Amino acid sequence: MGVEVHDPRWLAAVPGAELVVGLDEVGECAADGHRVTVMIDLVPRTVSLIRSLAIEAVGEGARKVRVRPYGVDRVDLVYAAVELNRVAEDDAVEVQFDVTSAALLRADPSAFVRADPLVVKQDGTVVPICAGLERYALGELGSWDALVEVWDPGPVHDLCRVALTRAMADTGPLVSWYEHLTRTAAGTRAGC
Repeated sequence: MGVEVHDPRWLAAVPGAELVVGLDEVGECAADGHRVTVMIDLVPRTVSLIRSLAIEAVGEGARKVRVRPYGVDRVDLVYAAVELNRVAEDDAVEVQFDVTSAALLRADPSAFVRADPLVVKQDGTVVPICAGLERYALGELGSWDALVEVWDPGPVHDLCRVALTRAMADTGPLVSWYEHLTRTAAGTRAGC
């Protein structure tokens, strides 16, 4: 199961976790010797800047660029995908664009009914999949093994099934899966 942490202090508690930080933290974390993934929010005002933001992150020491869309239209998703592909090729850096194809959703829907990765937020709260699912939190980070051992991922799987139905109705070629999850979670009651 993949784990990402959003503050370097949690790396010792969760060995092997991926450190994910904002653009303003990349330089400091990279200087401290961490392998850094930068998280860039793709929102309407950053669409035209996405390539330059990614290049800036790489220049600051990011080894991976991750882009999370929220509230952008289908055309902007495709534009960003092209620009991020250029960054990956030109800068030889790993790029993760948090979208999926509508065709993949339809071809293998069961692949989207999952409760990982687990995310350790800056305050130590552990949530499944992505920030925005705090209602499904496992709890506060203490003993990682004990926290995961008692967690029931069933309600998260239920959330995924509901979000999947909504996402499959999206008619664009690319679908912002995490956005569908967080919007669905905001509109439903958590059973955890």
